[in-house]
Amino acid sequence: MKLKELLKTLKSYKIQGSEDTEIFDIQYDSRKVGKGSLFIAIKGEKADGNLFAEQAVENGAVAVVTDSPFTPAIRERVVVAVPDSREALARISAVFYGEPSGKMKLVGITGTNGKTTTSFLVESVLSEAGLNPGIVGTINYRYAGKVLPAPNTTPESLDLQRLLNDMVESGVKTAVMEVSSHALSQERVGGCLFDVAVFTNLTQDHLDYHITMERYFEAKARLFTDFIDEGKTAVINMDDPKGEDLSKRALGRVIGYGIKGRGIETNIYPKDIKLGVEGIEGTLATPSGEIKIKSSLIGEFNLYNILAAAGAGVGLGLPVEVIERGITALKNVPGRLERVDAGQPFTILVDYAHTPDALERVLTTIRGLTDKRIITLFGCGGDRDRGKRPIMGRIATEYSDVVIVTSDNGSGVRVIPDRREAITEAIKEAREGDVVLLAGKGHEDYQIIGTQKIHFDDREEAIKAFKGRSGGK
Repeated sequence: MKLKELLKTLKSYKIQGSEDTEIFDIQYDSRKVGKGSLFIAIKGEKADGNLFAEQAVENGAVAVVTDSPFTPAIRERVVVAVPDSREALARISAVFYGEPSGKMKLVGITGTNGKTTTSFLVESVLSEAGLNPGIVGTINYRYAGKVLPAPNTTPESLDLQRLLNDMVESGVKTAVMEVSSHALSQERVGGCLFDVAVFTNLTQDHLDYHITMERYFEAKARLFTDFIDEGKTAVINMDDPKGEDLSKRALGRVIGYGIKGRGIETNIYPKDIKLGVEGIEGTLATPSGEIKIKSSLIGEFNLYNILAAAGAGVGLGLPVEVIERGITALKNVPGRLERVDAGQPFTILVDYAHTPDALERVLTTIRGLTDKRIITLFGCGGDRDRGKRPIMGRIATEYSDVVIVTSDNGSGVRVIPDRREAITEAIKEAREGDVVLLAGKGHEDYQIIGTQKIHFDDREEAIKAFKGRSGGK
């Protein structure tokens, strides 16, 4: 493809050299550059790609796109100066791969909590509709029988466009994407136009990156102002304090959902709902008619996720009976209040809860289902938002009978830095009928210690700990 065809999508640029240069590949990692590559230098969280432009040229790059002053060593190549390299990477990647998001229905889900479970629910609904869905999310990327590891909830724009293109070529009709605040602020979803955008909620997280809650919200709001248009649908949690603000700013049709209501029109809401240890059962009112649900997911927060998924289904114009079947068909979500059964006389639940709001939702749900003791283990990664740690410590202490912390928060609790030892201690502590909650990692099957990534799975460790406890009694 000619360079000039790729540059047509940019709002502004200045070029040194020929626009007729043939481009065979696009890369933002200089180590992957080959003969005929276009290298786009972006500033990452850990490294600045501009520092590796010379290496890219040496590896065969025929052109370089940059938003920084360039060195004499790359002046002999075609150089394109742009205001924002990340935006350029997204737009150029979309054109290079034939703008795949326009060849399918695309559902984007953003919010602090509930993105993954909602995406699983929407996937189940789409499967019932025969739409061969593809999923881009926290746990993995999966489509057409393929399951790929997920280094990021939302991939870098080049990787995302390549992935979406492969989905199209594999027959995917509708893709569901968890859209992180990082992805929105870093232009990773540039070049995508969503048919349905879903907002789950906003609570404290990622302030190590966004600094303030307002910046965090503004990043998420971009999904509804920059990446959908008047002909599309915004599905918004009206029970969230930011719901009304977002509904006024969102482009396209707004479908509001909620349980409590905030004096705003809520199109999707529950009727005659029963919440219990077996799951959720009842009826939802929607603009398309009533939906009867029977889900094995538990807790009020999962009812919100079900409402969001129903909203996405309505936004896509799916029949209510398809939405019903899809919600009922989903039995569990990995690492989201997932039961671990090793034959123990108490309950072990593994959950990804790694924010104050998520932990409180999980613990209040568990407290409402049992009158036995709750033993909570949680930890926060050392490289993440530290401001939430004492908040989570307070929440865990308030709702639990025993708290074990695997990092440096709190007082009046047991602090065991080694997670394996902490899990062993939690399992040893449990008595018949108790509930042990292992929070913070959920589906993740690794730990990062320093720069080393090692295999570690809470579910596996819990089973080992129980089997090692007096012969598994």
